[in-house]
Amino acid sequence: MRLIVFFIGLMFFSSALLFGQNNKNLSKKEKKEQKKQLQIEQKKAMISLLESKEWVIEAHTVFDRYGLSYQLNPSINFVGINGDEGAMQLGFDGLIGWNGVGGVTIDGNVTKYEIKEGKENSSPSVTLRFQGRGIGFATITISVTTSGQATAKVNGDFGERITFSGIIKPLSESVVYKGQSLF
Repeated sequence: MRLIVFFIGLMFFSSALLFGQNNKNLSKKEKKEQKKQLQIEQKKAMISLLESKEWVIEAHTVFDRYGLSYQLNPSINFVGINGDEGAMQLGFDGLIGWNGVGGVTIDGNVTKYEIKEGKENSSPSVTLRFQGRGIGFATITISVTTSGQATAKVNGDFGERITFSGIIKPLSESVVYKGQSLF
């Protein structure tokens, strides 16, 4: 876990060093090379975070199966993995739901976890199989950009679909509030 925090810190520190230099004296080719190097370092940091299996996507936007978007509170809307266990939560401010925070919380086990690093210019992705207590199986496909933006597409075995969009963070840096799971 400390290694992940170190890599993320190194990523931001190196970006400050690279772009903090006097860029007016650099040629276009040098600037392009610096940008490419920064993207490679950020991609390595994201892959390291995904391999740790200790992360949370704090979702600020949720899309339903028809593509309609809803702006939500990221502290109560998330998809998270901690080892072989996972949790998904959808909540709405000002409401009381099954979980006590205006929605539903689903805990479960991760039965399949596959990371695809992608090609040189593409973002890493994760495909996992989630077995939620009370809902059955769901396939979650996660796409992560090098800047930390993530999209988690949840597809249930019975046609349910929901997409969480937000920022991926290490579990230790997350500020999500998990409600009560009924299952």
